[in-house]
Amino acid sequence: MASQESRLQRYLEVTQRANQIADSTQLDHLLDRLLDLIIEITESEAGTLYLYDAITHELIFKVVKGSPAGQALIGRRLSADTGIAGYALQQRQPFFVHDVANDPRWNRSFGEMGVLALRTMFCIPLLLRGEPVGVVQVFNLSPEVVDDDEEMALIELLTSRLVTEVEKARLLEESWRRERRQQALVEIVSQLTATLDRDELLRRIMNYACDLLEVEAASIWLIDRERNDLVLHIAGGRHSERVESLRLPRGQGIIGHVIETGETVVVNDVRHDHRFYQGLDQRSGFQTRAILCVPLRSPRIVLGGERGEIEGMIIGGAQALNPRDNRPFVAEDISLFQMLASQAATVIRLAELYCETDSLFTRIIDAITGAIDLKDPYTRGHSQRVSDFSVAIAQELGLPRDQIYQLRVASKLHDVGKIRVPDHILKKPGRLEEAEFAEMRRHPMYGMEFLRDNGLLELELLRNSWSALAHHHERLDGRGYPQGLSGEAIGLFGRIVAVADVFDALTSNRPYRPPMAVDEVLALLRRGAGSEFDPACVEALIRAREKGLILTQDERDRALASAKEHYHERAVNR
Repeated sequence: MASQESRLQRYLEVTQRANQIADSTQLDHLLDRLLDLIIEITESEAGTLYLYDAITHELIFKVVKGSPAGQALIGRRLSADTGIAGYALQQRQPFFVHDVANDPRWNRSFGEMGVLALRTMFCIPLLLRGEPVGVVQVFNLSPEVVDDDEEMALIELLTSRLVTEVEKARLLEESWRRERRQQALVEIVSQLTATLDRDELLRRIMNYACDLLEVEAASIWLIDRERNDLVLHIAGGRHSERVESLRLPRGQGIIGHVIETGETVVVNDVRHDHRFYQGLDQRSGFQTRAILCVPLRSPRIVLGGERGEIEGMIIGGAQALNPRDNRPFVAEDISLFQMLASQAATVIRLAELYCETDSLFTRIIDAITGAIDLKDPYTRGHSQRVSDFSVAIAQELGLPRDQIYQLRVASKLHDVGKIRVPDHILKKPGRLEEAEFAEMRRHPMYGMEFLRDNGLLELELLRNSWSALAHHHERLDGRGYPQGLSGEAIGLFGRIVAVADVFDALTSNRPYRPPMAVDEVLALLRRGAGSEFDPACVEALIRAREKGLILTQDERDRALASAKEHYHERAVNR
């Protein structure tokens, strides 16, 4: 009776322990405690636990007990058709091995038990409704354990009780993982539009891809239509700097195939795919095992009529390399990467269009200011220098990037009104008559009229920066022109350009006088600070000058001549 009560008590204790383990929703914790309990019940020295991946038909090492060396195997995968664990899975029933070391089914290549001398093994498949969930192996236990029907019943009770919890925890973990991925994708897509700098954008996409897909590296290849090849713009992972700007002929490699065909390609073992290009690994030191490639397909804007037509086009391809847990790429990875690539391709194309538009806009502005220089050859390069000086002052004042960009453009146009000033006044080498000077003083108003008549003041870029044109000849004491504004009524951009304009005018060559010495000009600006010029702008120019950011006309000419001479010497010596 005592023995029966003892067995009943043991059943109750194991059931209670199993219920406590079942309370855990963390898969790794649950598996760890499950293996501990089975080792304890069977009085084994060590054990391993695998989970079964039905998609790939593989067993995944999840827990190793009794062998420190075996910890390195966690996450490793092996075919579910190999080894004693694979055999147990096929048989769908537990079995005992009396001599592990000499059993032909034992896979010695893994060395999972390290230096542990193996004698016996008990292998238990974990089944749920007849379908495999995993396999438990325990080592160096007494054969009497498996000969005891009550012990076997206890083990079966334990595994059947907990296998349901294992599957629940795995499904919950997969659900959390999918939810985290979806949330991350939403955040990533929203952040992609935070910049139109293409290099920064590409870098972000690759970092997001590595985190989202949990891969070792990722890269983006874009089509270079001028050279008709592919160029690697951004590569994640170690040694990526070694492969920046690597080029491939169109159609070469797996990425080339994807870009040419528009197909998505998954290769979970690149050794068996003849399309794989090994040159990248050789140059970077990176070893590619698995690769997921998707095309970058973006809308192409074809201008014509009142609205553009949107036509799909492939601008390149993206690839993700080597999932970190050695798993293969699965359908969820492909779907997420395709969504990321679709959004990324659109934003990349917008960034390219922005760059093209910005370049066109800059060239138009340069053409306008060039026309001013043609009218007044004595001020050659004046508009560009004033723009550069204004930007240097703004940077010293700590203005934000968007305002500095607006100032760069508006300050370049500060003298655009001189286009309407008659040539006989503009090019007069001597002192102007009063009437001529009055006409010259109208050029800020002419500049504003030019912007207004051409609809340029409606642009956001100039809507908040027009004071660079209208106010750059106003004075803080109200004695400037054309409106006689004073103090804060003069826009900040106008005050900045006023300092930059005077510095360049006095340090440049004129037909009626040589350039003043820089020290004299700086002294003059400081004397006028507070009455004519904004003191903060004057000091900002002086600081920028000390940093070498502001060079006079002569200094620039000498620097350019020196650079040309140096370039010529290098070309001759090659």
